[in-house]
Amino acid sequence: MAGGCHWPGASAFGPLRARAVRSAPEAGRGMGDLSDELGDARAAYERHDWQTALDLLRAAEGRSPLGPADTELLAEAARWARQYDVMMDALEQAEARYERVGNRGLAAQVALSLCREHYLRNSLAEAGGWLGRAARLLEDEEECSAHGFLQWALGRASWADEDIESALRHAREASTIGRRVGDIDVEALGLHDEGHALIARGDVAAGRALVDEAAAMSGAARNPFITGMVYCGAIWAYRNMADWRGAGEWTDASLRWCERESVSGFPGLCRFHRAEVRRLRGDLDNAERDALDAIDELMPANLIAAGWALSELGEIRRRRGDLSGARDAFRRAQELGGLPQPGLALLLLDEGKPDAALASMTDALAQMVGVDREDRPSSLPAMVTIAVAAGQIDRARQALSELESWATSFDTAAALAASAAARGQVQLADGDAEAAISSLREACRLWCEVDAPFEAARVRLLTAEALRIAGHESSATAQLETALSAFERLGAAREADRARSMLPATLRTRAVRTLMFTDIVDSTKLVEVLGDDAWGDLLGWHDRTLRQCFADAGGREVNHEGDGFFVSFADAVDAIACAVVHATEALDLGGDYLGKGVHEAARVGAAADAGEILVTSAVTDALTDRSQVRNSREINVKGLSLPLAVATIEWRD
Repeated sequence: MAGGCHWPGASAFGPLRARAVRSAPEAGRGMGDLSDELGDARAAYERHDWQTALDLLRAAEGRSPLGPADTELLAEAARWARQYDVMMDALEQAEARYERVGNRGLAAQVALSLCREHYLRNSLAEAGGWLGRAARLLEDEEECSAHGFLQWALGRASWADEDIESALRHAREASTIGRRVGDIDVEALGLHDEGHALIARGDVAAGRALVDEAAAMSGAARNPFITGMVYCGAIWAYRNMADWRGAGEWTDASLRWCERESVSGFPGLCRFHRAEVRRLRGDLDNAERDALDAIDELMPANLIAAGWALSELGEIRRRRGDLSGARDAFRRAQELGGLPQPGLALLLLDEGKPDAALASMTDALAQMVGVDREDRPSSLPAMVTIAVAAGQIDRARQALSELESWATSFDTAAALAASAAARGQVQLADGDAEAAISSLREACRLWCEVDAPFEAARVRLLTAEALRIAGHESSATAQLETALSAFERLGAAREADRARSMLPATLRTRAVRTLMFTDIVDSTKLVEVLGDDAWGDLLGWHDRTLRQCFADAGGREVNHEGDGFFVSFADAVDAIACAVVHATEALDLGGDYLGKGVHEAARVGAAADAGEILVTSAVTDALTDRSQVRNSREINVKGLSLPLAVATIEWRD
């Protein structure tokens, strides 16, 4: 399971505590050497100046072998400086040096760290070897923190074996040991895993409470790695419960922590989770950038998490209609051992392969057992959609039944929205259009409530289909127009084409128009200065004057809100006379316009300074006399992935 399956390393458990118990002076070092050189290195580590600490420790190691605690400190500094080969070498040396000085407990903790690091790099044989080594080192030792970490690691091994009860038992033992020995790191990890196991078992309320408690207490953990792991696990739990508000809160908390602690290992995971949240909110451009950044940071450190980020990248691209890019991302995720579902199955459906999509989704759900059952709810809506498309309505009903059970347990708006949308699809397949309309409208309302515009627009397409079957053609058209506008604004080209194709033929006309948006600059300040009555008189004059200008120039008023107008012109030269913004292809809906170009025009209008006529290159290209064109440039505008070429029209004498 993503977010929650990072093995917090024993090296992450050890450095601060280890320094408190090491002998002084350490073997091979004199007190004079330690006082300056190592003192500076430890001070740099404490202030999170990772590279300086690493450089000083490596220089000291080059002159004479470090003691085990400082060797472990070197490994941790290398981790946060993102020098992972150095980190792995130092961990192996630290384990051997702890064992040589007779500290088998700390040697076991470092062995567990090596176990985790090899696991994250898909080196499973080496991971198992270090786990066994840790267990042997602790056989005759008195109870200490390392025993708690061992229980935690054994619990993770039980997850891999799909043994949820054993995983739960080991997690509880880890947290119990942590409380007994006074180690908040061990206790937080145990509570965190116990919470995830309970959620997977269906005891959602109790599991959520433990995940929250672990995340809250992890801020007091002695090592940044523990805090980061528990934060990521909390985000993942809320994501699986479709509680995107909670996931966003823990994402924001983790990002603040990353910045405060100057840690570079977890931002990759934080960015992966932030990409998920942004994708849900329809911010596909920034979501893709976050996913790409996460992949770059995670590839050298955590191949498993890099696979999750690649899966997220594939889903973002699929929504944008970039099926080739999505396929590439999903393939790379599979190469890293990931299970990029439900995105991969939905991609097959997008490619017109419903039977292959159903087989892919069926296989994926079969793998989501044991603790990994926590991942199932996010895949069940796709199973319903795919099964309906493949004509397997009984399979769709089975998936719907399980989804509704999870949604009731989670009781979150997004989970209930997904459940209502799936129910509407099954009702529509059963021929009960009126029941489907009710379910789908509820789903759309809930998706809008959680600010998920893509999901809401997809549901509107289904609603339009149901309304059309029920004979409500005008209502169906309204749903399609709203969905089309949303898809065009989000940059979801393929879905926009689908929505457009569902519109009545008379409403699919496209025309090239020059579009103008006007606005009174600092109108709020003017109201304060003039007062309501004077402002009302001024606004009335403003509206009358501009409407006369529009009429004289052959413009047509499309919309008027507050002190702003949206006007279209058939000719760019006429539009220049009325302060033009953008000439573009748009969908003509009987006098109204939809399309990406409309959103571009609105953004350009907002980018203009007071008294400025700002136009796009599409307008200037239509002009035969370019003598008025000044200051050609590119600007970045919200919602567009590429810069927009604009220029200023010089209109003053």
